[in-house]
Amino acid sequence: MITKTKTYTKNTTGNPNDSLLSQAQADDLSKSLNLGYTSPISQSQANTFFANDTASAVAAVNKLVLPTGQEFSQSQFDALVSLTFNAGPGVLATSDVKAMLANAHIYPTFVGPLSQSQIDTCSKLVSKAFSYDRNLQKRRNEEATLFCKDRKYTHKYPVYTL
Repeated sequence: MITKTKTYTKNTTGNPNDSLLSQAQADDLSKSLNLGYTSPISQSQANTFFANDTASAVAAVNKLVLPTGQEFSQSQFDALVSLTFNAGPGVLATSDVKAMLANAHIYPTFVGPLSQSQIDTCSKLVSKAFSYDRNLQKRRNEEATLFCKDRKYTHKYPVYTL
């Protein structure tokens, strides 16, 4: 990173305990960028940054219209926020995500038994919905697994396999 007065180089040791900058350098850099804070930041500040960074993704997921009487589990909500944060809100308008969200069997609030065929359909819908951006296949599989947490269906079909 280069500022008007100094060039900062990356950590070349590979050791995450080796800071990229000394405390004085970090403070100077924060001041030169008018960030309004210095390093290290507090947990409260980190939480605020996280909330601000994810606010638009949270809002997009909150705006989704679910089938009557259905609600997300916390894990489903978190998985969709992660997907939306990384892929953008347009991902929620894809045909695969829409198909998944339209199926009432997906939700923990669905009342009634599920046949093996319905359980398998849910697993397939999740796999297809989270098959977005091949460069992030590992992350998408983790999100799909999170979406299925504590459900009758599982993430048995890895993303991009259907």
